[in-house]
Amino acid sequence: MASWYERAAQASFKQTPDGHEFRCPNPWLFGRWRSYLVNDAQKESLAACLRQRQRLIVRLVAIYLLAGLGFTLLFWWSGTEPDPKNGDFFAFVALAMLGMLALALVPHLYLVRKTAPLLAQMQRTDEPSTLREQLFGVAAVISNAHLVAGGLGGFLIAVSNIKTIAEGLSEGNRVSDLYLSALGLLVGVLMASYFAYLAILKRKLKRKAN
Repeated sequence: MASWYERAAQASFKQTPDGHEFRCPNPWLFGRWRSYLVNDAQKESLAACLRQRQRLIVRLVAIYLLAGLGFTLLFWWSGTEPDPKNGDFFAFVALAMLGMLALALVPHLYLVRKTAPLLAQMQRTDEPSTLREQLFGVAAVISNAHLVAGGLGGFLIAVSNIKTIAEGLSEGNRVSDLYLSALGLLVGVLMASYFAYLAILKRKLKRKAN
């Protein structure tokens, strides 16, 4: 049975009469995917880059989760609760946001750098696509591990901020003092919803393939 690295890599390719269509993320991260017509040898070269990116993502997720666990245990052992009015709390939130940004940017930049010389020799086959079609494209290539990690991460962010807001209100804090927690709650809900929607689309694609 093929490893999930291999399955995730192969999901970026679609068989065509002239070879394979490779769907590549936009170099600017946001925007519609780019499609290239590739032969068997080019496909294998690109697949090797995709497999290495998957391994990099796993390492980054592990580091992020271990760091989050470490900070959680540190707060627990110290017996202190995060205080939204404390400067250290803002620093902690900033570090968490930077970690989430790294999870998205570092593997993407790695893939762009590794595939740029290969893609320069290939033929573009882009066609106009809607936002819904682009989301289906993301759902087709994202792995179950990433769906779980992203959805769980968003859920935990939302729960953590709900707890902070509830404690702040129970202590009589002003609503204006909790705006950062409210923003964190919104980010967590949007993140969890996004990955849940991708999971639904991925399941639809699987049913259609069967």
